[in-house]
Amino acid sequence: MANALAQRRPIRLLDPTCVERIAAGEVVERPASVVKELVENSLDAGATSIVVRLRRAGLEELVVEDDGAGIPTRELPLAVERHATSKIAGSGDLGSIVTFGFRGEALASVAAVSRLSLRSRVAEEEIGGRIDLVGGRLEQREPLARLPGTTVRVADLFFNMPARRAFLKSESSERRIVLQTLTALALAHPEVALRVEADGAVALDLPVALDLETRVHGLFGAAVCERLRRFEGEAQRIRVAGLTSLPTHTRGNRTGQFLFVNRRPVFEKTVAHAIAAAYREVLPAGRFPTTVVFLEVPPSRVDVNVHPAKAEVRFRDESAIHELVRHAILDALSLRHETALPTAQADVQLQEVDPGLDGGARAGSLALHARGAPEALAARLGEDSTEGYPRGPQWSRRKERPTLFTPQQLAEGPGRFTPSGAAPDPGALITAESARGADLLFWQLHNTFILTQIRGALVIVDQHNSHERILYDQGVSSLEGRLPPTQQLLFPATLELTPAELETYELHRGQLEAVGFFTEPFGGSTVLVRGIPAELRNWNDGALLRDLLAELADAGRTGHSPREAILASYSCHGAIRAGERLTLPEMQALMDRLFATRLPYSCPHGRPTLIRIGLPELERRFGRR
Repeated sequence: MANALAQRRPIRLLDPTCVERIAAGEVVERPASVVKELVENSLDAGATSIVVRLRRAGLEELVVEDDGAGIPTRELPLAVERHATSKIAGSGDLGSIVTFGFRGEALASVAAVSRLSLRSRVAEEEIGGRIDLVGGRLEQREPLARLPGTTVRVADLFFNMPARRAFLKSESSERRIVLQTLTALALAHPEVALRVEADGAVALDLPVALDLETRVHGLFGAAVCERLRRFEGEAQRIRVAGLTSLPTHTRGNRTGQFLFVNRRPVFEKTVAHAIAAAYREVLPAGRFPTTVVFLEVPPSRVDVNVHPAKAEVRFRDESAIHELVRHAILDALSLRHETALPTAQADVQLQEVDPGLDGGARAGSLALHARGAPEALAARLGEDSTEGYPRGPQWSRRKERPTLFTPQQLAEGPGRFTPSGAAPDPGALITAESARGADLLFWQLHNTFILTQIRGALVIVDQHNSHERILYDQGVSSLEGRLPPTQQLLFPATLELTPAELETYELHRGQLEAVGFFTEPFGGSTVLVRGIPAELRNWNDGALLRDLLAELADAGRTGHSPREAILASYSCHGAIRAGERLTLPEMQALMDRLFATRLPYSCPHGRPTLIRIGLPELERRFGRR
């Protein structure tokens, strides 16, 4: 520290070029930042049609063309100066901002880090004008004949900032982020036609839509649109409206959630929390609804000047907005009126295993599917006969007593999980000797855990973690070149993907096929699904494939490889879930296949698949020792 102080440098003013590049770095992070700023300028100019063209994700060239009001020829040089804007006149206007751009930095910042060409004409002029800049310096200015409106061409983005360019993601990732940005802007402005071309191909072609539902249909397809419900509410001069999905249609991340404050796309944690709170009792952890939220807030009660790229806002009435959004969604889905499942009675489903056993053994050989009070479950276990138990389709008989797993499979694994998480002594391991001669029977508890006994112990198996391990190992084998078992769909399914999802699908189609998804492009943004992995429990009409695409899209940000993303998402989202009822053969098959995996004692995330409670521990708990 002393050495640093001794070498202290004098305070000085930065040169204008350095100032421009620092300012540009705050506003222009990547090609998507440029697209957002330029398209918002077009919207502020009253455009009814916008065309965006990209080459190499916008790094080589990015063009935004509109039919808006245009810029007078004499004002073109001023438009690319810092802190020059037509949208506010002074500091007094900062409390009532109604436009998207207002800082007067967008064009100047983009021009500072690229080769920019600006062409424009207003309707009142017979001829328009053109100016060209390189690194923020004016190179050319001339009159130009053109239709009213504006065209901005940005070439060689970050050509003079190699360090910033080196930290960008791959072209496919940057193109996906651009498409996500344009998707949000398209949702906010269904009254504006939007066409996007990427490397000569049409990535998005949206005509003018009469309402939000029509625009959502054009972006996400009919399957998603059918599962959305409109909501609205108003309080304290704040209005909320939008669309949100039924609890049966969810995603593995928040990429399907869009928030607009006075039609400005932003992220705001208060609203994100309100959405999660509305679904708290009907969605499991890690699942998120598709939600489009429009908030109309008086400009004086929201601060949009808190982020250089205008990506965040700050509300004056956070708690009021939180409750308004939460209650609007609850009312739309009638979630507040749902009654909880009764806990005073047990919903017990029984399957007889071996009718040849005597009464006492018969009671112990019934596979129970229990939900409800422990007293009711205990009462069922204590009965000595099957008289009065339900008969019909749920009542199945087996000629052979079930086998949980072979002694050899049991002996191969360490079996080191205990309720406390501590490693047991060698006598507590699940071994061939402990399994030999035991009556291996199954109970499903709360549709989540499978209980069975081995010699001298009770084993409790987590059905989701176990199936996750099975699917993960199968996925590894498939990606290593082994032909995956595939279930051909009787009627091929069609999925309408968003532009960002389609980009990810085209990039990783081969890897998806390797794990068992047999698909093919079906024109436009539609994909035809002919087959799915045979082991999938939750295909859910294509929702799983969308989750996979979302995980793949996030792989670079999270530091995971595409291979890891596919395996993690495929195994987690496709596995049997907590709360799913299993038949006796399904429980047996799950156990057999779990112990055929390489690492049967934990799921891919490191959570245990089973725990073992020894008979001495049970005796101690009941005061027998």
